[in-house]
Amino acid sequence: MPSAVRQGLLSGQETAADVRPGESRFRVFAEGVLRAVTLATLAFLIWHALRILDERRSARAGGVDIRQSLIEWSTREAPERVHVAFDSIPAPSIRDWIAALPGAGTRVSWEGVSLLPGALTVEPVVDPRHSTRIWVAAPGGSRIVIHDELGLLDSVTARGGGAMFTLPKVQGMVRADIGSAAGTTQAASGLRDSVSVKSVLVLGIVGWETKFVVASLEEHGWNVDAHLAIAPAGALIQGATTPRIDTARYAAVIALDTSAARFADRIIEYVRSGGGLIAAGYAASLPALAPILPASGTATVFGPGSFENDTASPRKALALVALRQLRPEALSIEMRGRSTAVAAHRVNSGRVLQVGYLDTWRWRMGGLNDPVKSYTMWWSGMVSSIAYSARTSWPLIPAAEPAPLAALIAALGTPIVLPAEVSRVLNDSRLLPALFALLMTTLLAEWASRRLRGEK
Repeated sequence: MPSAVRQGLLSGQETAADVRPGESRFRVFAEGVLRAVTLATLAFLIWHALRILDERRSARAGGVDIRQSLIEWSTREAPERVHVAFDSIPAPSIRDWIAALPGAGTRVSWEGVSLLPGALTVEPVVDPRHSTRIWVAAPGGSRIVIHDELGLLDSVTARGGGAMFTLPKVQGMVRADIGSAAGTTQAASGLRDSVSVKSVLVLGIVGWETKFVVASLEEHGWNVDAHLAIAPAGALIQGATTPRIDTARYAAVIALDTSAARFADRIIEYVRSGGGLIAAGYAASLPALAPILPASGTATVFGPGSFENDTASPRKALALVALRQLRPEALSIEMRGRSTAVAAHRVNSGRVLQVGYLDTWRWRMGGLNDPVKSYTMWWSGMVSSIAYSARTSWPLIPAAEPAPLAALIAALGTPIVLPAEVSRVLNDSRLLPALFALLMTTLLAEWASRRLRGEK
């Protein structure tokens, strides 16, 4: 005879006799399903835990988080693959750090959609004033701002493939900030060598042209030797009585007329050994110099005009013998309409500039808007462009980054734009709590069902 307590408990739960046969079979089947789900979930959790212990995950970083991520990847973690998204050119130390990760077994990919291509080079100009020329390569339309260690130097909007600056002096490292709506980049470089400035030899007939060419070059600071013919057997000489035309003495030779023919063989040898030549005026069509001239023919002669017609382009007022039949390697430096006025090319290691303008002294005497200065700068600039100079190399500047995007590609490979990472189910942080909840639910449901049937 059961006690009162036993009777109360039995009255609150089902007994085997109270359960119909069909319902009993269904409950047993459901308990079996719950047990199977419980065991499967438990097995999956064990497998998942072992997989996590053995798996090397992938990782991403971008912007200001890159440095901290590198510290984690190099110490606490060792990802199988990392992807870095740059919003600006990284410092060389960061770039080299990332480039070293494959050595530790971590594959690297990167992207930088906002990084602009750009490059900077700084070189000394062969000029008695020791000016500096800065070349910047940048996409057309981008804004270029250059600085040295003392501050802002200049700024310009890039046209074509970039911009060129010629400055009196720069101090230390030069930096170019290149920016547009598409992104930014920053290149840095400095002088890598220095040049020695030698004398210039002017060959011509005594007259206005030789007088003002010599005067302009001397006013700019060039040391000028001159051999100016005044008769078939006589000459006005400044410098060496018999000029020794070689690169040990002269940076450039300027031939202004047919009187240079007597020196043609020495000039050709001088150019082929690295010297520079400007063949201007009637010397531009001198047959004796034809083997080294950029254009092998001359044609139409344009007469002189008025400087008042185009004050912005004073050389349009000068008489011109147009240059024709340029050699394949020659470049047309200056045009008048569809005719070449100035051409240039290399002969071995030397340079030759062929100038078709006649009587350029008219510009200095009759031009507008400070013609003396503009005439002097034009002639001095032409000499600098072809002048020979011995160069002395300086040590490489460690902090220089003349082509930062190119250096980044060379170190890390071609950039790859990856789509936004879609988290896999197995890597979802919500998976483990959900599986644990499922495990407890099925376990408790099976236990409760068995207890309600009177089973242990």
